[in-house]
Amino acid sequence: MPARTAYTEVRWSGLLDRPLIVRGELEYLGPGRLGKRVDEPYREQMTVADGSATVQRGTRKPRSFALGQAPELEGFLRGFSALLGGDAEVLQRDFALSATGRASNWQLQLKPRDSRLARRVPAIEVDGTGSEPRCFRTHEGDGDLAILLVDALATAKLPTRVGKAEVDALCRGAKTP
Repeated sequence: MPARTAYTEVRWSGLLDRPLIVRGELEYLGPGRLGKRVDEPYREQMTVADGSATVQRGTRKPRSFALGQAPELEGFLRGFSALLGGDAEVLQRDFALSATGRASNWQLQLKPRDSRLARRVPAIEVDGTGSEPRCFRTHEGDGDLAILLVDALATAKLPTRVGKAEVDALCRGAKTP
């Protein structure tokens, strides 16, 4: 995966009557460091580094918080950074891993070993092909789900009320909406 990649995030929340679809760019800045820019439907920049996250939405003043206040972000960061950095040791230390599929179409499931994180984020699943991840699914403890489509899938045309099954099929290479 390149150091920068386009993404589309589809988030299902019990607070919303339809999924929220967000588009932008992710940047891998090295171990423990990520950037995430949102271009649509609003403007936001997030940088994660040195144990904290800084978020700036639109022209508002940036705000920062310690990653310990957002264990789901901390867990995702560790998993995402370890995957991109090829650090199997960190992945195995922080997550129970299981893999299915073959090189042409695979899925990796990460279950946090930390009980506090596991209550908030019971599982992260990664779908990929060859050596490239294409989807990151973050299952949240309250039943919410976010699916991050990266690289070539980031430009997929999605209906406003896209269903989970449609996005799953896209991630697994079965079809495109």
